[in-house]
Amino acid sequence: MKQKVPQIIGVTANLDKPMAREHLSELLRLLEQHRARVLLERPRTMPLRRIAEKADMLIVLGGDGTILRTARELQGATTPILGINLGYLGFLTSIRSDELQIVTEQILRGDYQISVRHTLQASLWRRGREQQTHHALNDAVVSRAAYSRIVRLRVSIDDEWLTEYVCDGIICATATGSTAYSLSAGGPILLPTARACVLTPICPHVLSNRSVITGENSVLRCQVTSAAGDLLLTVDGQVQCPMQVGDEIVVRTGPRLVRLVMPKGHEYFDVLRQKLKWSGSHV
Repeated sequence: MKQKVPQIIGVTANLDKPMAREHLSELLRLLEQHRARVLLERPRTMPLRRIAEKADMLIVLGGDGTILRTARELQGATTPILGINLGYLGFLTSIRSDELQIVTEQILRGDYQISVRHTLQASLWRRGREQQTHHALNDAVVSRAAYSRIVRLRVSIDDEWLTEYVCDGIICATATGSTAYSLSAGGPILLPTARACVLTPICPHVLSNRSVITGENSVLRCQVTSAAGDLLLTVDGQVQCPMQVGDEIVVRTGPRLVRLVMPKGHEYFDVLRQKLKWSGSHV
């Protein structure tokens, strides 16, 4: 089934990536050839949030971090996002730069699919007052800063006490983020359609501590009960908030949705096999 052919396309690029300017020039040339109207991100005069209000689609040149930045700056706008990978391991930007021309032409014919991704809402509470709230496409992480020692984190789900982790930190990941930091810390892989949160301790001192998957309506609370150094709440690797002993983060399924563009022929399990080097052969 064909999708809407985008007429107005927003474009943003991480120009610090190798060959980014060359690929950006190629993309702009392709869009001009197909007579698409282009809105190029210019932070001072044409920020992403303003582009999203006008564009039918956003094309992002960079890595997964660029996608995460884009999703954050959209502030809940559901403009579809197509990621072109100019980095290395990319689950959100699964389109290779050498596929730029063929994928662009597919998109401009309406030959693509939309993968709807759910988010997390993470709120930081201090002495009974909500300090700030952030939205995560990948994860919200409580972790020690450099040179800090272990922390103790008391965790409850739906007001039922789970345990107190003695660890280096904890990761609250979406299904999308299950293939990011959480996976590196030993967490499971969830399908992108799952409306769930993966709770994964970082280097727990009790080896039986394992990841826990919560339901889509669950409310997760994580309170710092002791720490011998500085702590941070990091959201999607984009936002960092200092934390103190006694602080609590409250995590639930967020109201925002992120819509990722997937061209035909790019399936999720194909990406997994490629990125994780699953050969399927006998050992």
